Amino acid sequence: MPRLHGPVSVPASREPVQSVDQQQQQQQEEQRQRQAGQIVRWDQPVDIVRAPDPSYDDVSLFYFVRRFVSPNPEDGFPGHLSFLPSMYDSRSQGLLENATLCVAQMAAYNKFGGEKFRVQSYRHYGRAIRMLQEIIRSEDQATDDKVITSILLLCTLKDISGEAAGDPGEHAPGLFYLIEKRGPEQIVTSRGAELLFLALIRLQVYSFLHDDDTYVDPGAIATAWGVFDPLLRALAMMSRTVSLRNRLLSPDHALLDPQEQAALLQSCFETLDDFHNWDAEAAAYWRNTFEGRTTPTALGEVAAGTTHYDPETACIIILVRSERLILLMSMIAYHHYQQHHSTIPDPCLTACVPILEQHVHLAIEDMLASVPYALGDVGPGGAPGTLAHDGAAAIVIVQSIRLVASCALASPEQLRRATAVLARLDAGIGIRAAAGPGLRVDEQEGEEGVDDGVVKSSRWMREQKFLRERLAARGGLGAMGTPPAPPALGLAGEEWFLPPYVG
Repeated sequence: MPRLHGPVSVPASREPVQSVDQQQQQQQEEQRQRQAGQIVRWDQPVDIVRAPDPSYDDVSLFYFVRRFVSPNPEDGFPGHLSFLPSMYDSRSQGLLENATLCVAQMAAYNKFGGEKFRVQSYRHYGRAIRMLQEIIRSEDQATDDKVITSILLLCTLKDISGEAAGDPGEHAPGLFYLIEKRGPEQIVTSRGAELLFLALIRLQVYSFLHDDDTYVDPGAIATAWGVFDPLLRALAMMSRTVSLRNRLLSPDHALLDPQEQAALLQSCFETLDDFHNWDAEAAAYWRNTFEGRTTPTALGEVAAGTTHYDPETACIIILVRSERLILLMSMIAYHHYQQHHSTIPDPCLTACVPILEQHVHLAIEDMLASVPYALGDVGPGGAPGTLAHDGAAAIVIVQSIRLVASCALASPEQLRRATAVLARLDAGIGIRAAAGPGLRVDEQEGEEGVDDGVVKSSRWMREQKFLRERLAARGGLGAMGTPPAPPALGLAGEEWFLPPYVG
């Protein structure tokens, strides 16, 4: 290591003899110059040491927190893991720390490359899984915030790595059990409320992908508290949507008598009406609760482009519109299945199908129009903007945009825009689930999954394939054409939402 020495002293024999007063004056002058920064004297040799290179852990953590973690909100609005920096302890090697490092290093691998990031990610993942299994077996601190956060991080790893296209998979039952065990009191704190919000989103993604509403609403917390909180009510409506969809399109549906089928359709229309009412009620709640945030608007108004939305509100709009899209498409698929199987279609549903199709188009438009706000591309006043934590929003909306990209009723332009968004989430932000299977409209087999070792297509993708064939045969909508103008039956909130199925 090179060494830098101080000034070399002149030999004493060559220095002029100084009086005591002169020596004191010289010392005072040197002290004055040191204080003024004019001279520097080293009494000892000084080593010049190169700053150490940042570790893989530090690089990955800094990148992950900066891009995929929301800043801590001051108004209590749920973000994405906004509390993680305050919980993480760099001196610990516990469950949370290993779970954080496994997802952070996979994110860094997608961004920077470097095989060591990926290897270390899997190493930390293995440690986290072993610790999590031990905690759940012993139930020691199983309901602690750190445990729930760790499970959410392991789910996030699937989004970033692209494994199973972001399907929470094996984590869903454990997450459901722990959230249910924590009970409704978890929403009292802002951290607990955000954890519940993120957990419910994960569980509902699982329920939709697996056509299984067993884990959709732990302890009916969202349903019970949704009466008071529109944010939880939105998730409760998703729970109801998944349940209605499964009952409507189940093979056992044919076993229902006509009155039971009519009651089921009535529930579907009532839920659509609830979505319409939510837009108005949520707007009032936003104004009274979240200062400075733009309020949600009615179906079709986001695409008008006259209002700027903060990223978090834009994400909520995308989530709620995707729930509505699922229910609309399920009802349309049910109608076409009835026709295909030579069953007399319900006359009221048949009359409403054109409006349902139009609402599909409006829901997709709102979702796609919200993406630039969610990712921070548009600042206040419409000026171009940037968002450091665009990955946080991307994690929340990726599955919703995948719905659009595979929807049979999406127009060619909507499909193009959705595909472009997914390409950005994949290549630009590093969420490999955005490029998961089953996204391309031209795929013949749909999205693949594995069940007991047998490869199968998801119900959603089979439905979209069936609907494309039906629509192509009639030469009408979606990928084959442009949605028609809305018929004169009216839009949301009018009588068609509550047809007289049952007395």
